[in-house]
Amino acid sequence: MHNGVEANKVKPFLSVIICTRNREKHLGRALQSLTEQDYDPAAYEIIVVDNNSTDGTLALAQQFSDAHPGHRIIVTREEKKGLTFARNRGIAEAGGTYIAFTDDDAVVPGDYVRNIERCATEYGNRYSACGGKVLPLYETGKPPAWMSRYIQRVISITDWGDEPKPLKRSYPVGCNMFFHRSFFDRVGLFSTDVYMRSEDKYIFFKARKEGIPVLYYPAVWVKHFIEKERYGLDYVRRVSYINGLSDRMMIRSLYERPFVPLLRKGMDLGLKLTVAAGLWMMFAVRGQSVKGRALFVALWNNLKGFLFGRPNE
Repeated sequence: MHNGVEANKVKPFLSVIICTRNREKHLGRALQSLTEQDYDPAAYEIIVVDNNSTDGTLALAQQFSDAHPGHRIIVTREEKKGLTFARNRGIAEAGGTYIAFTDDDAVVPGDYVRNIERCATEYGNRYSACGGKVLPLYETGKPPAWMSRYIQRVISITDWGDEPKPLKRSYPVGCNMFFHRSFFDRVGLFSTDVYMRSEDKYIFFKARKEGIPVLYYPAVWVKHFIEKERYGLDYVRRVSYINGLSDRMMIRSLYERPFVPLLRKGMDLGLKLTVAAGLWMMFAVRGQSVKGRALFVALWNNLKGFLFGRPNE
């Protein structure tokens, strides 16, 4: 399934992949932002991978493609359920020299594609893996009461400043990451064996293990929609627990002898939990106890998931 635009005869510079499943209410806005670029539409393509949706997502994507014949929009379907299967299908469909990923509930600015090109021009000879800022687009217009800079990654907010820099320990998030396609030739595709929420982290950790540096390039940014359903502490608790479990499974997959990396990670989480307890007291003094409580809940459940989590939970 794809459109018949004449631009398909030209090799695109960039393939932007959106993987989606039952997200009909968000997808149109994400696609619209990708067609409103200050860039030649013949030089980039948009690939929508429907991951076996049961609502109108697939039909919406195809209708959008048909309504924009001047753009190269490819709509395909991946029957195997799971984000990594969908992402790998997108890579297989991609014709671009660079491959970018964003989410079905994210919107990009008009210079998104152009800034990826600038990054490639400035840093492409040194970096084949990059990511940028992820800014929140809150459904209610304001952040949840528990939000602080210490916990913003729970909802994928990413902002490490306005200057490009190599990422030593952190990693980009899935709704704003881009790669030279040679990266996947060297590192391989996204692993279908690791647990949910660790797919992005896994591929960047694997890259570092093989000596491939990762770049933060803040001029490439997206806004990520944060639904009200993510405002409760139950969401913080659940996501943090899954993150801990995912980290343990990722380490076991990355290392032949995982005992030392697992011990190091467990000690790191324990230290962060201790710091979180101190920060809770600091927030309480400021009359913002809910922020401290949320941070402690996040770190406590992160540690629990790492130590005791089971994939079938």
